[in-house]
Amino acid sequence: MKKLALVFTLLLVVGCNQQQDKIAGTNMPSSPMLERAEGGAEQSLTKVSEPKVNAGAVQLKKYIALAHHLTVETASDKMQANFDAAVKHCEALNCQVLSASFNRKTAYNPPFASLNVRVPPRNIEIFLSGLAQHSDVRSHARYSEDKTSQVVDTDAKIKNLTHLRDRLRMMLSDKKATFKDIIEIESALANTQSELDSMTLYRKKLSLETDWIAVNIDFLARQGLTESGFFAPIARALSDSGRVIIESFASVVTFLMIAIPWLLMGIPALLVMRKYWTKIKTKLL
Repeated sequence: MKKLALVFTLLLVVGCNQQQDKIAGTNMPSSPMLERAEGGAEQSLTKVSEPKVNAGAVQLKKYIALAHHLTVETASDKMQANFDAAVKHCEALNCQVLSASFNRKTAYNPPFASLNVRVPPRNIEIFLSGLAQHSDVRSHARYSEDKTSQVVDTDAKIKNLTHLRDRLRMMLSDKKATFKDIIEIESALANTQSELDSMTLYRKKLSLETDWIAVNIDFLARQGLTESGFFAPIARALSDSGRVIIESFASVVTFLMIAIPWLLMGIPALLVMRKYWTKIKTKLL
């Protein structure tokens, strides 16, 4: 029972340490009071807005997840080449290709492609400038998300769980432990290791988001004046005229194939009915 009590004590200490680490990570410096410069004049807005930092204060490292979303336009017949060039350019810069898809042109839809990658921060400008050389960038949106609190909290949990796991392993190797104590310690050790693995995996995910820059690119086909201008409906009608004629002819053929059997049976039947009607009409007269 002493071993079990010690396990619960360690779990309680871990929980307290995690709470203290979270509180320490979320403390922010208070806003500075409005100060006046020499001669009684107020400082500029920029100087007043910036908080003062003590010389001996430790700066908390920021973990920022950056992302770019671009929409590029290229000629329809050159989209495949430009898409392949972007993929090769990314691979040459040690990027991580998360997804890449290309939809070819059909009779009713223009070609479309998308590329989702992660780029090292040192190569992001080279990648974006190379992309702009082959295609027209129509839109470029930038996003950022502060992941500092998640990283600090996860690191604290990993540290505490690692310490707890090591202590449990030491308790498990104690020759004075009873069989019941060993079972309880092994159960606590398995739960601790499972949670530690989960936190480690989540920390790797955060590292990918903060150490790399996500870039999502949509490739669109450039439309001509007849495709997007005032005469676009007429251009589409002319381009579809051949298909409309063929479909109309196909409808006529379908109608004839349905009507011919009925005509072959119906015409003789009408002739017979007309013959008998003539005879009956003659007798009546």
